[in-house]
Amino acid sequence: MLVELSIENLGIIESSRLTFDSGFTAFTGETGAGKTMLVEAIGLVVGQRADVSVIRDGAEEARVEARFVTSGPDGDVETILCRVLHREGRSRAYINDRMATVATLAEVGQSLVDIHGQHAHQRLMSASVQRDSLDAFGKVDTSALREAREAVTQIDANLA
Repeated sequence: MLVELSIENLGIIESSRLTFDSGFTAFTGETGAGKTMLVEAIGLVVGQRADVSVIRDGAEEARVEARFVTSGPDGDVETILCRVLHREGRSRAYINDRMATVATLAEVGQSLVDIHGQHAHQRLMSASVQRDSLDAFGKVDTSALREAREAVTQIDANLA
């Protein structure tokens, strides 16, 4: 569950921190109130394509951080995803304060967030979504694979 979303210098949002309780949350408001920016922020933090045009005018970078809490076999697990967009086009991604690739961010993010839009059903055609669904159905523990991928990502980041 998304429990906190922090946004800095994204579109019309200079700085905002939102906290969420369990249950249903709806974003409502007039045109131009920033609803789309909230969805954009969530998309960025779960690895969707970044466009520097969303960086607030006058700012050098935009930052989005999301804190999730999920229930695991050993209790609640907290995951913090962060994405920083720089005006010159660079993008940095972090998972629990450790540098990660955007692809890894997207992989972790897709298990935490499901954004529904007009063509959301097309997501079912993704091989990774199908694989994850089969793993979940078969109760396959992929944590060792995920940890190995994170270790490789960290090694790559250290070598860069």
